[in-house]
Amino acid sequence: MIDYAAWQLLIDQQIAAGVDGIFATGGQGEFFSLTLEERIVALRFCRQAVNRRVPLYGNVGCVTTRQSIDLAQKAEAEGIDYAVVITPYYIKPTESELVDHYVEICRAVHIPVLAYNIPERTGLELTPAMTARIAAQCENFVGLKDSSGKLDQLPEFVAIGRERPFSVFMGRDHMILPALKLGCAGAVTACANVAPKAFVDLYRAFRQGDLQEAARLQSLIDPLRQAFALHTFPSVVKEAMNRIGLPAGPCRRPVGPMPAEARARLDAVLEKLREERLLPEATAGTQAGGSD
Repeated sequence: MIDYAAWQLLIDQQIAAGVDGIFATGGQGEFFSLTLEERIVALRFCRQAVNRRVPLYGNVGCVTTRQSIDLAQKAEAEGIDYAVVITPYYIKPTESELVDHYVEICRAVHIPVLAYNIPERTGLELTPAMTARIAAQCENFVGLKDSSGKLDQLPEFVAIGRERPFSVFMGRDHMILPALKLGCAGAVTACANVAPKAFVDLYRAFRQGDLQEAARLQSLIDPLRQAFALHTFPSVVKEAMNRIGLPAGPCRRPVGPMPAEARARLDAVLEKLREERLLPEATAGTQAGGSD
């Protein structure tokens, strides 16, 4: 069951912190555990909750092209601003098959489409050459969320935007500053669910040319991203939110709660962010904790 009242609170808090967009039903949003109907309802709810205050990006990627098109068209009808399409998972299409997959999805909708490249989770990598081939065929293919962790490839992705509108967003929280220096337009971050101010301030510091402050903030963010290794994905972000007083709830099974030792290590990371006043104001005075 999805707690929509809690979700509204979290969306409002993100927007109040100054984020430039909301990405719904991504990996941290456990899209893989939702039914297709739940994904549609979730996107509908987010459209209403965001209420045009910032752009809404929604992940509509599925294993098959047909299902991805169906979800993309329904998301478009619900009024989302951007369709984000994670690469298929479980299957291993060829390069040409993957390019055709994206081309068909782009041509099935009118809204802008971005690809979501996260080979660590899907086992399938979208390369710069493949991305350029899609862009050459689809005017509404406007960007990429890259979570490959390969900084050396970013200049090739960014170069697609020299001839046409195309934005690259970093999906690895500990690589945001290096990615911005390489020309990325911004970042889509999991840890911003916990400490949105840190990421908003980092981005603004970079844009204002204050690289020293941006580097300081990046160093404060890194331990939270490294804490992902403490337990099964995507439980750490939700546990961190719960422990600072945000209503994230549990993950769906088979993912279970974090062990006590892991929670204690996570609390130490959160305490540092609290000391730096980077946690949401509504929870800044809350003692780290939660149900055991």
